[in-house]
Amino acid sequence: MSFALLAPLGLAALAACALPILIHLVRRLQLERTEFAALRWISARVQPRRRIRFERPWLLLARLLLLATLALLLARPVLDQVEANGVEHAYIAPGADPAAARALFDRTGVDLRWLAPSFPPAEQPLADHAVPFASLLREADASLPAGATLHVVVPRTLGGLDGERPRLAHALDWHVVDGEANATPVVARATIHFAVRYADEDATSLPYLRAAVAAWNAREPGRYLLDAAPLARGVPADARWLAWLAPSRPAEVDAWVERGGIALVAHDAGGGEPLWRDADGSVLARSRVQGAGRTIALPDSLSPTRLPDVLDARFATLLLDALRGAAGAPDRADAAAFEPARATYEARIDAAPLPGPVRPLDARFALLAAILFVVERVLATHVAQRGAS
Repeated sequence: MSFALLAPLGLAALAACALPILIHLVRRLQLERTEFAALRWISARVQPRRRIRFERPWLLLARLLLLATLALLLARPVLDQVEANGVEHAYIAPGADPAAARALFDRTGVDLRWLAPSFPPAEQPLADHAVPFASLLREADASLPAGATLHVVVPRTLGGLDGERPRLAHALDWHVVDGEANATPVVARATIHFAVRYADEDATSLPYLRAAVAAWNAREPGRYLLDAAPLARGVPADARWLAWLAPSRPAEVDAWVERGGIALVAHDAGGGEPLWRDADGSVLARSRVQGAGRTIALPDSLSPTRLPDVLDARFATLLLDALRGAAGAPDRADAAAFEPARATYEARIDAAPLPGPVRPLDARFALLAAILFVVERVLATHVAQRGAS
């Protein structure tokens, strides 16, 4: 158990302690001069010895203690209640061999737990599902007392990562054993309705889109449903992706995109981030956010003369990536290559919270300040009464 301050800048209020000292020094100089006849025989060359002496020292002490208590109250004092009981903290990542982990820590004084929500004891059976390993590791690191070592047993293949190598505030003891983390469950992929609406002059673009959708379905059978029709059919309510192949588009299409749709629009020379370029660096397509959706704008028609990439074998993949958007960060990695790093000293000071629970002392210091105020008033009143008599 140790004393700490949550807002140490509050101690700057201690500068106010100079105020009562100055007041007592000034009042000491305010003395009445009384003439004594016998003093005329004392030579003026004899000067009295001077020294600094405070009048009413007990009153000054009470005022100084009161100001110091108020300054500490502003600094928000707390008591750190972490008990140094000598217990080591070790965690087993789901997927690691529990027997191998117990063999590594086959000694007394080790608290062995699963690196899972609520950190259950290692003796408790664990449900077979994926866990957010990276965030749980940071949580375990933040819960340790200062100076402790974080012991972690992980399988050779980690899961539940968030794309960033964790940086920990405590020393790390990293053990890799046989096993593999549970993969994130794959959610059944719903069918994607890809609507294509075209003008007569852009009907020649249809074969390229049909070939792209056929290539997609070859990898994911039956997932992509192509609905090609003239402009008069409008935008289907259940369409997720749209290709609008016409020199102009109605407000209906823009409204559909703003509600969250993704549209490939021909004859659109608007701005946006460059998406595809040719060999000379010229922009062939741009992507821009539009409300809750996104537009992939082609400056001209979807044809080999205007967009040579449609004849490239990679066109189907390029178009699919453009419609899907940015891919998520990988959540699996080799444990030996993913060993977390320790944060720098400055980062640990700035980011690490106080280890363990704390007990606020605000109420106690406020009570002490009230008592000192009463004492100061009693002493000041007593001094005033003595001066009046």
